[in-house]
Amino acid sequence: MKRLLSCLLLCLPALFATAQVTQDATRQLQIFEDDDYFNIWGRGTDRAYSNGSSIAYLYMKNKQSTFLDKWLLHQAGADGINVFEWDLMQIMITPNQIADTSYQPKDFYYAGALFATHALSSYNPIKKYGFRTEIVFGVMGPWALARETQTFFHNLINYQPPRGWENQVPNAPLLNYNFSFEVMLWNPVKALEVIGGLDAKAGTMTTSATLYSYLRYGLINPYFGDIDLKTATSRRFQLYVMARPQVSVIAYNALLQGGIFRSTSGNFEELAGQQRTHMRNFTIGMDYGIGIVIKRTTISYTQKTRTEWMSGTGKHSVGNITLTIPISRKTIPGK
Repeated sequence: MKRLLSCLLLCLPALFATAQVTQDATRQLQIFEDDDYFNIWGRGTDRAYSNGSSIAYLYMKNKQSTFLDKWLLHQAGADGINVFEWDLMQIMITPNQIADTSYQPKDFYYAGALFATHALSSYNPIKKYGFRTEIVFGVMGPWALARETQTFFHNLINYQPPRGWENQVPNAPLLNYNFSFEVMLWNPVKALEVIGGLDAKAGTMTTSATLYSYLRYGLINPYFGDIDLKTATSRRFQLYVMARPQVSVIAYNALLQGGIFRSTSGNFEELAGQQRTHMRNFTIGMDYGIGIVIKRTTISYTQKTRTEWMSGTGKHSVGNITLTIPISRKTIPGK
């Protein structure tokens, strides 16, 4: 049944889940789903980073930002196009044998996280660069309810129940500050864009740095928008292919290492003492996809492949589907 559901979802038109600005929609609703059973090569799994579900509200505003928005969310200059965001996300990580009730020391820990993100994506259409800043706060461990979510959906689709959540990482708070910078590297014709990017994360959830390039080709509007709204939205139908190679250095990942309170849990410390695998500090990845935009609505599919996160577990691939729907007819805040 799960294979059937994933195949049906993969038949949908697709767009890479990117942060491309949509200038003619001041309010949008975004639904985001990662699942390692989504795989264009028919090699779906149910392990490692197994699932991530998110719902987000994106909006533009006229009034000046205050307090946290002013001091922590970075804008791309006076000409910047600013898209703010609130979203709620739950993710889960599991070992390969989810029907096994015993601890599996050569695989991933059971781990879940539930967190909110407040973000600003700011684009400078003149100089063709952009920033994205995020404040992330939430919880991991049993408080995140990942066990209950996975059990519910596996029962719903009549799939094998997960039986090893007694061995999950302990409860802990999550607080992160994330920053990304993107700039246009090459744009010889309207149909081709090559963008370079740097993403950095620091906090109790993840501390890492990623260097990447983003290539897309096809029927597209400018990635960083345009000061003229008509030019920015000239194509009401977009269709393109994309690729995003990347390299990452990871100093810390709470879900792979047990979180900041791991030493206070005697049960988890006992399990960790048996652990035969460890987090990799260096990974290489590739995202690729094909996309479609119809007017102001986008639907997306991306295949995301990474070298192994934990030693001995092998490379892993996750599919992503994202739907973004405009919920406002206004094109400019307050107009």
